[in-house]
Amino acid sequence: MSDDTKEEYEVGYDKPPKATRFKKGRSGNPNGRPKGAKGVNASLKRELETKITVREGSHEIRISKAEAIAKRLTAGALNGDTKLLMALLKLDTDLFNTRDMDAQESVRAVEPDAVDYEILRDFFSSHPDGDGRPDDQEANDVSS
Repeated sequence: MSDDTKEEYEVGYDKPPKATRFKKGRSGNPNGRPKGAKGVNASLKRELETKITVREGSHEIRISKAEAIAKRLTAGALNGDTKLLMALLKLDTDLFNTRDMDAQESVRAVEPDAVDYEILRDFFSSHPDGDGRPDDQEANDVSS
């Protein structure tokens, strides 16, 4: 190479040889993701948006699969399934979130009302043992 036609180029950190650099107009990843290919999230979203027919009582309705899952999840939680209830709470933390309340509302959400204290005071005064059963019922348990 003569110094007349090409200038000297120092190869090193952040300075790759000119022959190995990306060529103008060519992709750096020619075998990359095809244009029509979508990710897993897009496929899942598309699948959850498809409509299905569901029987509610005596009539059938068309709802998305996501709505059907939500209905099933809430129905199970309302029927007492604690696993479904916990899953529902994890999905929507805003349902039982007290951060948006002002200070007075959040204290009221945690602190019992005066009526609650009266009920507890009445309960413990009528049942000195605190187990909720009258004394004559405890005597029956001991004799059995």
